[in-house]
Amino acid sequence: MKQFNRYFGQVVAIALVFAISLGLFGCGGATRNESARPPAAPSMKQAAPPIPAGGTLDVKQPAADRKVIETAQVTLESRDLTATEAKIFELLAKRQGKVDASNVTLDGNGRRNGVYTLRIPAGQLREYVNELANLPDVVVRQRSISAQDVTEEFIDISARLENMQRHEVRLREILAKANTVEEILKVEKELAAARGQIESVTARLKALSGRIDFSNVTLRISEVTVITETNFFGKLMAIIRDSWVAAGDVVLYLIATVIVLSPLVLIVAAIVWYWRKRRKPRPPEQPLAPDR
Repeated sequence: MKQFNRYFGQVVAIALVFAISLGLFGCGGATRNESARPPAAPSMKQAAPPIPAGGTLDVKQPAADRKVIETAQVTLESRDLTATEAKIFELLAKRQGKVDASNVTLDGNGRRNGVYTLRIPAGQLREYVNELANLPDVVVRQRSISAQDVTEEFIDISARLENMQRHEVRLREILAKANTVEEILKVEKELAAARGQIESVTARLKALSGRIDFSNVTLRISEVTVITETNFFGKLMAIIRDSWVAAGDVVLYLIATVIVLSPLVLIVAAIVWYWRKRRKPRPPEQPLAPDR
C-alpha cells in the first residue's frame, strides 16, 4: 500500500510539473507573437463633417442664389376708380415698377371696371400688395401671392447656352481651317443651325430672367357707389341693393322689349284685321220683283 501511494504521488507531481511548463510556454509564445506583430497602420478615414441642428446636411444652393418667380392676384372695390388708379400708379412709380397692360370698361349701370397688369421689381411684391390694401376708400375683395422656384430650370438653360456657345466657337475654328468648298459649306450649315439654337435659348433665358427680376401683379378694380362692409349686415344690405338693381334692370329690359316690338305688333294686328274683314260673309242679295 505504501508503495502504491508513493507511485501515485510521483505521477501527480510529474503531471503538475508538465502542466506548469505548458502554461509558461503558452504565455511566452503569446508575448513573443504580440511583440513581433507590426504596429497598426493609421486609419485613412476622415471624421465626418458635423451635422447641423436640423439633422441633415444642406447641399442645396444658397437662398441668396435661388431664382424665384412671384405673382399676385388682387381685387379691389373703390368709389372712384380714377382716383384709386392714380394712387396705385404713384406707388408703383416709387418702386420703379411699370404698367404692362390697362383695360377699363363701363358696365350697364354706368360703373367702371379696370383690369391692370403691373410689374414690380423682385423682392418688393409683398410690400406693394400691402400698400394697395391700405389705400383709402378701398376694400380688398381678394388677395393672393404665389412663388415658383425656377432655379433648376435657370441653371439648365444657362448650361445649355454655354455649351452651344462653345460649340459655335469650335465650328468657327474649324471653318477657319477648312480648305475645300465642300468643307466650308458643310461647316457654315452647322454654324447657322447652332446660331439659331443659341438665339432661341438666349430669348428663353431672357424671358425667364425678366419674370424673375420683375414680379407680376394682376389687379382688378370695381367701381361701386357704396363700398360693401365685410360684416353680416353689410353683406345683407349689399344683397338687398343688388336685388333692387336686378329688378330695375328687368323692368328696363321689358320696357325696351315692348318699344322694340310695338311696330311689329301693330303690323301684325293690321294684317289680321284686314284678313278677317275680307273673310266676313256678305248679306244675300234680294231678288228683283217681276215686271207687270
